[in-house]
Amino acid sequence: MFNTGKTIVEDTEENRQICRKYCKICPNFKHHSLERYQPNELFCACGTSSAQGMKELGCFCPGCELFTKYHQRIGYFCVKR
Repeated sequence: MFNTGKTIVEDTEENRQICRKYCKICPNFKHHSLERYQPNELFCACGTSSAQGMKELGCFCPGCELFTKYHQRIGYFCVKR
């Protein structure tokens, strides 16, 4: 089956803990202060950030354990989904 990058990632506390190891240090997350906007983590499960005018400045998604676990194919989940 072809994976379009829209695999459903479960919104669980375990996955959120994994996410915090990567999203919180991501250049995009830090530069745009994404902790102030909803959703503020687990973008691959919850969708894009509500922050306006974001530019893609660097992405840690491909290094995240969830990226591999859920066979993701894209990055920048905080910006696009």
